[in-house]
Amino acid sequence: MRIVTPEEAQKMEITVRGHRNILAGYFGKLATMHDGPQAILANLPDGGARIDLHYHDVDQFQVFVRGDGILDKHRLEPVTFHYSDAYTPSGPITAGTDGIGFITLRTGCTSGHFAMPGSEHLMLTQPGRDIAGRFQTSGPLPVDGQFSREMLIEESDGVAVAGFRLGANAPLKGEPTRAGYQYYVVCSGGLMHEGRVVPPLSLALVEAGEPAPTFLAGPLGAELLMLQFATPSDRPGSDPENLPWRDAKAVRLPADTQGVG
Repeated sequence: MRIVTPEEAQKMEITVRGHRNILAGYFGKLATMHDGPQAILANLPDGGARIDLHYHDVDQFQVFVRGDGILDKHRLEPVTFHYSDAYTPSGPITAGTDGIGFITLRTGCTSGHFAMPGSEHLMLTQPGRDIAGRFQTSGPLPVDGQFSREMLIEESDGVAVAGFRLGANAPLKGEPTRAGYQYYVVCSGGLMHEGRVVPPLSLALVEAGEPAPTFLAGPLGAELLMLQFATPSDRPGSDPENLPWRDAKAVRLPADTQGVG
């Protein structure tokens, strides 16, 4: 298991269609093709900022952690999560008055932002799943030393989302790694790990085949969201070891993007 805090993430600011996007790269690289998983926090502070309808060539989760907005017709607020299969268009995402922030999680680096309409000819398969849900984080935590678990998504190929609420100083053994990669998002409170406090918006990455992770809540307790990817298969975009169009020289970015490089 690897854990990265917001302070440890790589930072970059870009401008897309006149709106700022402050990026924090937890795993992988920003705006550069690379091997391995990819996790990025996108913070759009400007009200009305918009990401148009598009798809990616890898499976992905998004976790909305700040502000509010609209995804297509769905209201977004913390902590909303969204899963989409590779080659499945989603959006547009429109930020509310105070902007919006969301974490994008992938098992492999996408080769770009494929705007729709206009990128249909690059799709290797028909659109697949497009699932959204909510992890309620406003309720009371369990008593000290105890935790609760809520299964939010459970698909036959391993795609799953679970929410954990931990009381103060509660130990937790996470989900078995029976499918693809797992990510854990610290939504509130904090964890104790290797002598340090792991604050909100930290990410833990567990690779397939690793032992189930163990966590220990801090004195304020914690709320965690676990997001698990599918068992790799021949479905395009599901296997991080077999991704198409790996171009080491460039990554396809939204139109009118400035500040990269």
